[in-house]
Amino acid sequence: MYRVGYIDDEPAQFENYRRSLLRRCKELELVLIDECNSKQDILDKIYEKQIDVLLIDYKMVKNFGFNGTTLINYINDSMRDIQCFIMTGVDPDLITDGLVAERDRYSKGIFDTEAADPKKESELKAFIQVLLESAKVFQTRRQQKLERYRELLDKKRQGELGADEEEFLELYKVLSSYGMVEKLPKNMLDSKFEERLQRILELGSSIIAEHKTVE
Repeated sequence: MYRVGYIDDEPAQFENYRRSLLRRCKELELVLIDECNSKQDILDKIYEKQIDVLLIDYKMVKNFGFNGTTLINYINDSMRDIQCFIMTGVDPDLITDGLVAERDRYSKGIFDTEAADPKKESELKAFIQVLLESAKVFQTRRQQKLERYRELLDKKRQGELGADEEEFLELYKVLSSYGMVEKLPKNMLDSKFEERLQRILELGSSIIAEHKTVE
């Protein structure tokens, strides 16, 4: 099962969209990202709910103070691999801020297939396929990140992390948020902490040795 996050400050149609997706693709679960007051709250919920791909409403200024395209920019600063799609009740061509490519903008009307219009049904199925492929790619990339993290963790344990420390910390942040790696104490992620600990241990050893000599 792949989890499609849905972000909308007025999610009145969420349940209809959820059922529509589930009827046509049992592999996709639409998940509402709600009870958020800020961009960071939203990002935290994306991690918490293990989201694989995102649908984001465009007009959210009224309740959030920012539009969906601005939110995508924020999310991708922390999660570069997750695919985000803008959903809008207006013509997608009217979104001209340049923050989201045209191919990633969709009208909410794509879910309106109750009249059994073959063309609209075909468009929705094509969109669902895009969502499914995007979710699969994200999970594959996440697995690749896990393998790289394990490689860097071995280097860290051997004291050979060096210039790769920033990459290690970034991978840890994402993977631990998704529950894919064990949470480590924050100070244990800092090489300087380990250096300080080593100096303390060395100092303790020298004091013990000196004490034995005196005796």
